[in-house]
Amino acid sequence: MTEPSADRLALLYRVSQNFNSSLDLDQVLNLVMDEVISATRAERGFLMLRNGAGQLAFRVARGIDQRTIDEPEFQVSRSVIDRVARDGRPLLASNALDDDWLKARSSVVVLGLRSILCVPLQLKGETLGVIYVDNRLQSGIFTGNDLELLNAIAFNAAIAIDNARLFQEAQDNLKNLRLLHAISSDLTSTLDLQAVLAASLQRALDAFDSAAASILMVDGSDLVFRVALGDSAEKVKPFRVPKDQGIAGWVVTHAQGVIVNDVQNDPRYYRTMESGTGFLAESLMAAPLIVNDRAIGVIEVFNRPGGYSAADLDLLSTIAASAAIAIENARLYQVAVDQGRMERELQVAREVQASLLPRRTPQLPGWEFAAQWRPAREVAGDFYDFIDLANGAPPARRLGIVIADVSDKGMPAALFMALSRSIVRASATGADSPAQCIAHANRLICADATGGMFVTLFYAALDPTRCELTYVNAGHNPPLWYRAQRDELVELERTGMVLGVDEAGRFEQRTLKLGAGDFVLLYTDGVTDAIDAQRREFGKAELRRVTLEQRRAPADAIVAALGQAVSRFIGPTAPFDDLTLLAAKCL
Repeated sequence: MTEPSADRLALLYRVSQNFNSSLDLDQVLNLVMDEVISATRAERGFLMLRNGAGQLAFRVARGIDQRTIDEPEFQVSRSVIDRVARDGRPLLASNALDDDWLKARSSVVVLGLRSILCVPLQLKGETLGVIYVDNRLQSGIFTGNDLELLNAIAFNAAIAIDNARLFQEAQDNLKNLRLLHAISSDLTSTLDLQAVLAASLQRALDAFDSAAASILMVDGSDLVFRVALGDSAEKVKPFRVPKDQGIAGWVVTHAQGVIVNDVQNDPRYYRTMESGTGFLAESLMAAPLIVNDRAIGVIEVFNRPGGYSAADLDLLSTIAASAAIAIENARLYQVAVDQGRMERELQVAREVQASLLPRRTPQLPGWEFAAQWRPAREVAGDFYDFIDLANGAPPARRLGIVIADVSDKGMPAALFMALSRSIVRASATGADSPAQCIAHANRLICADATGGMFVTLFYAALDPTRCELTYVNAGHNPPLWYRAQRDELVELERTGMVLGVDEAGRFEQRTLKLGAGDFVLLYTDGVTDAIDAQRREFGKAELRRVTLEQRRAPADAIVAALGQAVSRFIGPTAPFDDLTLLAAKCL
């Protein structure tokens, strides 16, 4: 490689500055192509990026006069592009018709391509897309120096594109968090289910920039419209859709969300309603409303310009999960009121609350997890959670671990628990660190905390491959870290205040390196504060004794032994507080 000239260094410096002057992806792509055409003196050029499905898609194209060229007008050889993207190596052809491989591509010959230069956009070992330039009029336009220059431009462009994408993702995550928080507030603000669902559906309609939206509920063998907004809303409400027909019926039957960006050609589409209302569906996204593993309805949005994506379906599914709980809570509440059976209402509330907890512990190679949750009354203020922080990405996903205890007891604590859990979950998926997650969750909880309610919480992000646990202890009981190599228990002290008191609260995070045989035991004060008939406390000393006694046992045996020890200690005395235990052990 030749030594770069001062002019070239100045050019690359200017290119880097220009590319990083904006975080708007479209603007960055246009800046890149302007610089590429100017630097290479190409007749034509374009840039392609991989879309959400991993396929290369045109994003911007230019002519030598800096005129934007539309994709249908820009005919190229896909063989060249696919080869560069697949191999991750640039292609330089001073005369395409002298190259045996290129001559064998019919598109190269048909299009009369002469000079071709194509380089991959690579970052962190990943090919984001390609930059392509050519000349159909003259051979020998591009040289090795042009290749070096375009590679350097591509490197700077890849960084700028990645930054713009990350910024857009952060903006989208923040927008989604605000939407979920608003919907969570809507769903817990009143027992007027119709008003709640209409408000939440309107938020979904706006968030997905859709023309119409609806919520259908199972009623016997049919689906009936509970709420409808947008085009032809009033006309569709009287319709009943057979539960085994239509896309909505498919979603309920399979308890699975779906995206259909070409509704008219989907064989599942229920055309009877279209002919009766005049509403023409072009694109559609739907998610099931699931309670206790049973689909009770479906939420749908229609006709978004450009269609819907997998990320959109993830967000709609989260909204559907919250709406399903609200629908079930409201239904069960009304049953309890109608029948005058408060006991039944509280029992159902406990079942719904239990459904918010993980149904099973994570399965990660080299790790064991166990948990136990015991409400003192029909409902609880305690909760624990496992959060997949990497959407199941191999080889071993990062895992969020939560244990928390809401102040107060009974139904107010249970509702505050549900709100806190939703906020922490939403904050965790969009945060870069545990400290950032808990600081964001604290601000949202403070906005909704009433009557002096607050929550103590311990949150940790586990990297199972590195055996590292990074945690924040927000005013919670200090968990115990058993260090096998030293045969000792260490307390993980508080690193911040409780959530829901001071929205400007600061939270520190710390990191542990766990070795083989190490485990972390999380618990709520229902363990240490448990009292017997003589008003004696179980206490920390007994907690440590039983834990050390079980230190070489599996995680589920440790949790079970502690639960049994507390039960034996209190005897027939009614539990004073909720009890929750969670263990994570490195094998």
